[in-house]
Amino acid sequence: MNMKKIAIIPLLSLLTLSPLAADGMQCGAGKCGSSAKSGGTDKRLMDRMQKDGYRLILSSDKPLTTGNNKIAVTVTRDGKPVTDVKVKIKLFMPEMPGMPYMEYKTKLRPENGRYTGMINLSMSGTWQYHLKFKDAQGTVHTLRGSLNL
Repeated sequence: MNMKKIAIIPLLSLLTLSPLAADGMQCGAGKCGSSAKSGGTDKRLMDRMQKDGYRLILSSDKPLTTGNNKIAVTVTRDGKPVTDVKVKIKLFMPEMPGMPYMEYKTKLRPENGRYTGMINLSMSGTWQYHLKFKDAQGTVHTLRGSLNL
């Protein structure tokens, strides 16, 4: 009987330590190194992205929760703020067994050098997003990523 207890203890220790190793991983926007993470990390910085010479930072003033959240997108080019673009975001969660497809879209408005708006995350889980912005020349740029709530 003691042999069974000894064999179970290392297995339980391994299961207990596994989440600690996974917590250091950061993946989002189609590549590792960005996106919000669970496990006690700061969820205010959600993603950093680059597209066609633009740098974007997707963030929130407070950690994300279910329900309404204020988000902000900072757009820069050559280290200078870009204030003449139109920004919108679509968040969605694919259909799963017993759960319908969920989607939330909003246009972000200029506010203090950033583009801000409210999003509604109706439940915990992984939300995909498509962030689109249109520059002064009329070119639409699309970035994709995910948020874990």
